[in-house]
Amino acid sequence: MGRIVRPWPLLVFALLFAGCVGGATKTAEQQQEVAEEIEAILTQPLAQDEYVQGDRCISTYQYHSVEVLDNQHVLFKGRGKKLWLNTLRTRCVGLRRRDLLKFELRGSQLCNLDDFVAISQSLFVGMETSAKCSLGDFAPVTAEQVALIKATMEKKPN
Repeated sequence: MGRIVRPWPLLVFALLFAGCVGGATKTAEQQQEVAEEIEAILTQPLAQDEYVQGDRCISTYQYHSVEVLDNQHVLFKGRGKKLWLNTLRTRCVGLRRRDLLKFELRGSQLCNLDDFVAISQSLFVGMETSAKCSLGDFAPVTAEQVALIKATMEKKPN
């Protein structure tokens, strides 16, 4: 005797697959919306005393910590509450919020196009690194702009 094949499991699988494909498109659209909202936040004018010339580089003495916001945005925190947002040249594969960044320094400053890798530690896997990533321009930002950027990123998942 032959086995009876019911078509409904195939239908369920097809619907689930279609949902996954549709979700990938939505994620790309969400990423584009986040990028556009961040760009709008960055176009808000800064007060004259908050603006710093030299968007291509910052001295390693100017910042004391780095915070990964997502796989394309890194926040540099400096003395006197100075902040710079670096929008990476491209999305960095494997870059996560809690990662530590290891920069390839050429002197005492970080500049546009300088490379880094992200290092993350996991109890299960050990130490992992991201792909090699490249810095973009440094945009001076205010704490208020950073708060808006973070809220935008939390509102729309990456």
